[in-house]
Amino acid sequence: MSWMHVLQVETTGLVVTVTLNDIEVFADWEGARRITQTLLDPYVVEGDNRLNVALTPMTDDEGRPLGGDTTLTVTLLRGEHGRDPGDEGRVARFVWNPTETPVEPGTLTGVWARQFTVRPEHAHGRWAWQDAPVRAPDESDAAALVGLTGEIHAALTARDLGAVLALTALRDRELARATELSDDEMLEGLRDLYGGWFAEPDFALAPFDPGALAATAFARGRLVRITDAWGGPAIQGFGGGRRFAFTVIATRLDGRWMLAR
Repeated sequence: MSWMHVLQVETTGLVVTVTLNDIEVFADWEGARRITQTLLDPYVVEGDNRLNVALTPMTDDEGRPLGGDTTLTVTLLRGEHGRDPGDEGRVARFVWNPTETPVEPGTLTGVWARQFTVRPEHAHGRWAWQDAPVRAPDESDAAALVGLTGEIHAALTARDLGAVLALTALRDRELARATELSDDEMLEGLRDLYGGWFAEPDFALAPFDPGALAATAFARGRLVRITDAWGGPAIQGFGGGRRFAFTVIATRLDGRWMLAR
């Protein structure tokens, strides 16, 4: 039985980013009042893992800090899959104190780091992205990443379930492993999810604009997140009266880019 690792973030009035093993697992750039929980297992590796937290106050157009409350609490929880970890499952907790750890407006400043070890019996095996080459993407990679994002957008637009599942196969297998599901259980859930979207009469995606995409590399270039120009999801749409988004995080394997998360 593997364990779950969950990140809980409570924040108000701050720009905050949290990375795990150099991969961004939480970000809030709007200073919203938020309480979120994020499953970390798709990025947890066997052995040493490291969390880093950085923040800066929200500012006005002149770079002056906005008034109001500024709070941040970050908690790392760990416990057996399917069970509430409770207080005994709290691995680490950080509460930001601006007096003890001052930060400059307009500059993300590291305020906390925590290393924790995951034993083999509590991990999920090795992820494909761990074996990707370590190097920053170049122009040819940028073209391939735009092409991959366009393929995913086209498959979703066409409501082509087979094409979507083929493009997401690596991601889906690894997410199944991280969440203790069988491949069949994961596929059944995805077919229900996409089938629900595709059946909606108002299902539509925002137009694909290759020139409006941006890329951010993590894990020493092993992973790249594709976003819109403002850092939002690269693929966004509407269906069933609600907005939805499709995250694109890719890795380079056997000379080509594939969806990893």
